[in-house]
Amino acid sequence: MATVRDKLWMFGVRPHQDDIWFRKSTEDRVRFRSRITPGEAALMLDVPNVMMINCEGEPVPFSEDAYGYAESFVSMDNVLWGATGSGGFRIGNEEKFICKLAEEYPNIRGAFCDDLLGSGSKLSYEERKNKHLKIVSDIRNGLDQACRPMEIHAVYYIHKADSIAPEVLEKIDVLSLWTWFSEELDHIEDSFGKFERYCPEHRKMIGIYMFDFDAGKSVTVERMEHQCEFALKMLKEKRIEGMIIETNSVMGIGLPSELWLRGWIRKVKNDVIPD
Repeated sequence: MATVRDKLWMFGVRPHQDDIWFRKSTEDRVRFRSRITPGEAALMLDVPNVMMINCEGEPVPFSEDAYGYAESFVSMDNVLWGATGSGGFRIGNEEKFICKLAEEYPNIRGAFCDDLLGSGSKLSYEERKNKHLKIVSDIRNGLDQACRPMEIHAVYYIHKADSIAPEVLEKIDVLSLWTWFSEELDHIEDSFGKFERYCPEHRKMIGIYMFDFDAGKSVTVERMEHQCEFALKMLKEKRIEGMIIETNSVMGIGLPSELWLRGWIRKVKNDVIPD
């Protein structure tokens, strides 16, 4: 029988990826650089699943860094690897690398697309649809060459829902709902309701931000509790199948949100998810 812990994921990026954001405000932290790796973050929070996201193309597929990260995830239950990174960035050989990793690591489960569905904002609806459809089709065709079935997961922002073509969503297995502006967490119930209406057939997850990048400071403890307790409720009601913690590169700097989250996970991680 599954527990809450089994359903927790770490959104992993290279260390120091987000250091630049910590200068925006001096509130709610004790230091301005995070050296925490995805594997360390998963250990700190006792999270058994990880997705490794490429940022500006790093770690480069087939590089020593990329293999090093994959090796650091050897004890994880499930691993997804980035097929599109921050801003929807792609090198183009990501899925070929995922297929190679799958041969060497049995915990590789598929690809994760960050920011893909929100990219191309200056294009017309039709141009954006064709662009996204080409990318997702390329990823799907590439993953079909793997030694076992691979999934495609993607980020979904509710405020960009009108720009996403249904034809693109059809090629994605799992969508994760993210709330970029932390004040909108006060209405996460409404956002999730829209998410379910817009994507009724998709398997779903909820992304949990610890850091408000727009404001440059920690998500408040009150909003952390609100979003985590809501996600837990959805998990226990089988309306989602996972929670994604974002991210290792904002950890270890003294955020109140991280300190609260550690205790919350310890409290709920052994709760049973009904069959």
